[in-house]
Amino acid sequence: MPVALLLVVTALGAAGCSSLGRGEPILTQDITALPEADIDLARASEENRLRLIDPQFANEVTVVGDRWGIDSARLFFKESNTLILAEETDAAALRAATLSVSQRVPMVTYDASIRPQISQLLTDLDVDQLLVIGNVPWASQNGQLEVIHDPGNTKALGEYTAFRFTSKVVMKRERMVDNIARLDSSTKTELKAAWEPLPQHITKEKMPAIPAQARRDAQMAPVIVATAESPLANVVNATAYGGTVFVMTEPDPSATKAGAAITAGLSEGPIVALGPEFGSVTEFTHKITQGWKE
Repeated sequence: MPVALLLVVTALGAAGCSSLGRGEPILTQDITALPEADIDLARASEENRLRLIDPQFANEVTVVGDRWGIDSARLFFKESNTLILAEETDAAALRAATLSVSQRVPMVTYDASIRPQISQLLTDLDVDQLLVIGNVPWASQNGQLEVIHDPGNTKALGEYTAFRFTSKVVMKRERMVDNIARLDSSTKTELKAAWEPLPQHITKEKMPAIPAQARRDAQMAPVIVATAESPLANVVNATAYGGTVFVMTEPDPSATKAGAAITAGLSEGPIVALGPEFGSVTEFTHKITQGWKE
């Protein structure tokens, strides 16, 4: 057992699992809906302190500034059989989120300016299969990579995964991040945007399987935070990795009591913020240290 992990386990035993004796954990994805009076900052700090943490993230504060998903894919995945490449539209992003979380594979939002970086990511993650969603100009080269162009329909989801999906319509754009963060690989939910249908094309060809991969977090993920403004690909990758993403109402953790609770005691990590709205690591760390002022 790694030394960092051993110390945390020892601390958990010494504390006698004190937070568990008080009922359900306070740090859930619903904490932002709690009244301030029901948020116990000391208890939140204790829950953060007693988390089992992957040594990769121990004592690290990370702000992911990349909006396309390249950096978050690298952060949460060291290798992957499959990568999903989505057009920069809301409908394509929700389709990618559906499959990415279901099969626990990373995604990237396509932009012509990052084409070389995408190619390098495919190599670095040892990707064999690329699923393209939407209008993305990417073709297979010399048969080295299986490129699948998604037809955009529910039937294809079943062919990719061998599971039946239940559709859920996201009614407002500002709810996209929260809906993605609440996806669970075991429930097979197909997210759709109410304001933007996903273009579909008819194909008689059966879609190939997209193999499901094992959880990467081993239930030792760091605290992961986002806002409604965070890049969707980053939220997808963190969720597909297996982490719990806390969607904060403000990027400044000292601005709300819920934000202060989520980040309590984490000025030296382990915490990952999923968007440039959190500022630099120095700025984010300073705001965590400030904490909540009554």
